[in-house]
Amino acid sequence: MRSNNIPYSLLLTVCVSTFGLSGCGGGDGDSGRVAQTVDASKNGVTKIALADTDTDGYVHIKGTLQFNLIGTDSTGKEINLNDKATWTLSDKSLGTIKNGLFTAAGKTGTGLVLSSSYAGLPTQTQDIVLSDANLTKIVVSHPTSSVDVCKNTTFVSTTTFSDGKNYDYPLTWSLVDSASSQLASFADAAKPVLSTKKSGVLKVIARGKDNSDKIITSNELEFTVSNTLTKLTLTSNKALEMRQGQTATLKAMGDYLGSTSTDITKNVSLTSSNTAALTVNASTGVVTAVSGSFSGTDVTVTASCDGIPSTLVIKVTKPEIQKMEIVGQTSTTATEALSVSVGGSVEPRIKVTYPSSTSIDPEIYSAKNTLWEITNTPTGYDSSKVTLDSTTGKVTINSSMALNTSILVTLSAKLLDSDNKVLTGSDGTELKDTIQLTINP
Repeated sequence: MRSNNIPYSLLLTVCVSTFGLSGCGGGDGDSGRVAQTVDASKNGVTKIALADTDTDGYVHIKGTLQFNLIGTDSTGKEINLNDKATWTLSDKSLGTIKNGLFTAAGKTGTGLVLSSSYAGLPTQTQDIVLSDANLTKIVVSHPTSSVDVCKNTTFVSTTTFSDGKNYDYPLTWSLVDSASSQLASFADAAKPVLSTKKSGVLKVIARGKDNSDKIITSNELEFTVSNTLTKLTLTSNKALEMRQGQTATLKAMGDYLGSTSTDITKNVSLTSSNTAALTVNASTGVVTAVSGSFSGTDVTVTASCDGIPSTLVIKVTKPEIQKMEIVGQTSTTATEALSVSVGGSVEPRIKVTYPSSTSIDPEIYSAKNTLWEITNTPTGYDSSKVTLDSTTGKVTINSSMALNTSILVTLSAKLLDSDNKVLTGSDGTELKDTIQLTINP
């Protein structure tokens, strides 16, 4: 009952992999039909047809089958419409359909019809026959028998059933032995996509269960991972100085014999020399600055594959400071005044506060680029009897200083950058503060 069929081999874009099939979306309802009409006008689609399938509409009750709706414009150009079309089943209890991917519900049934419509053009239909034929054999193959190290590759499975047909059927993919597992891995055992990390020869198998749950095992396919990688280059999409809480994405590019540079980030091993300061998501290449210091904590990130390394040094600093305040030796509350007596000392501190968006509590600042000064000195003040550590803010009054009464001076603190300029906070104001310091006899 198929309408206007066209050969499956003519598909331009198909949302299907060798084993694991997946759909891409699809329009439905009034808004969906309007979108389809607009899309059809833009692409010039004048007719549609369901492509032939290798199994002529037969689907195993444990498996899936990708159907494809192809649109054709006036010039004969073909466009895959799987993610634009509306897909429906005559009996939803027998399976589901999305973007043309039919997934059986695990039971047999008759009279199941798939319908696909697009932009008001004649609806296309396809009979679906659900089979419970028994799995009898699995053959694993690969189109080239080898792949460059640190790249992914996809294997092919041919399943044979008691009715003589080949169906898309759930299989489990694995490597035969531990030696093979040192070279590569299947990230998802349900998909035939192998991720390689070291060169060498390995063996691949696939397994499936027949109707009595007996394990059917494929042939052992010997496969070569070629040692053609010559250079690895690790880069970041952001500056190599990161503030605490920021993220960046790393990219590892591999140079191969006789070919252009290739992005192999997902295949390399990514490690951080200091995970307390910087973490690495090895599967995505995203690095996160977890905990930095005021002066910056250097972290080395290393990418390696098949014994070839590449490194980046990332400096992790504290977040941008919002404001600073002078506090006492033991207090963490901002103060307007402190006092010290002749022969004694006082050591105020600096408390910095970060923007609330960072969720970081205020801290006592301990960076080196701090400038403390004493200003506004009155008559009777003898600077030779006063020692000020301009970095720590410690004030010491020599016991020989002669005072008849208390005097008042101003103690100021500034945070400086590497060029000795006053830093500005996240609100744009200079990071500085002053207090009154009373010197008592």
